[in-house]
Amino acid sequence: MGMYDRIAVVLLGLCLVSPGIFPQEGEPGTAPARTIPDVLRRPDRGEAPRYPQDLVIGELGQGQAPEEAYRFARDLLAALTAGNKTAPVLEDSSVVLTEGFLEEILEEIESLQPRTYRIGGGRIEADGNVSFLIRFLGKAESISGELFVRQEEKWLLDDIILEERRALAEIRDSYHYDFSPYERFF
Repeated sequence: MGMYDRIAVVLLGLCLVSPGIFPQEGEPGTAPARTIPDVLRRPDRGEAPRYPQDLVIGELGQGQAPEEAYRFARDLLAALTAGNKTAPVLEDSSVVLTEGFLEEILEEIESLQPRTYRIGGGRIEADGNVSFLIRFLGKAESISGELFVRQEEKWLLDDIILEERRALAEIRDSYHYDFSPYERFF
């Protein structure tokens, strides 16, 4: 038996003799034990929770916006990303979206060939309308902007403002990531 064969036998023996080395299956119907306790996963008293952030538009998610406004905005952005001008959310907002304006917005977004969109920073404006920071992501470029929605009988698009497109590489190079979300981890 060669030296490598002996090492393999010893390692195999250690694996069989010490079952605590590998994670074990728990009882059926129980949740597996986590490596990091929930106490460390949550912000401590007085600490503000951290949510995922986009490099350009900041915190993602609903923000202060009502749930219905957030759902409407997501549906609207999904329709714009897909280039679906017959989507119900766009037809409902036809009062604001004149044919030329809608075509211009769809053409700008379509030229980007968006893979996805991001929505975040929902906030309630002074007039009661809701605004969201938005970003359409293509393969090499992105377009960010702001979406304004208002509530009448239901939520409608009030306005959409898009900025100039930017290269994703340019955005990544200018961003510095803060790795430590909570001080007590370190």
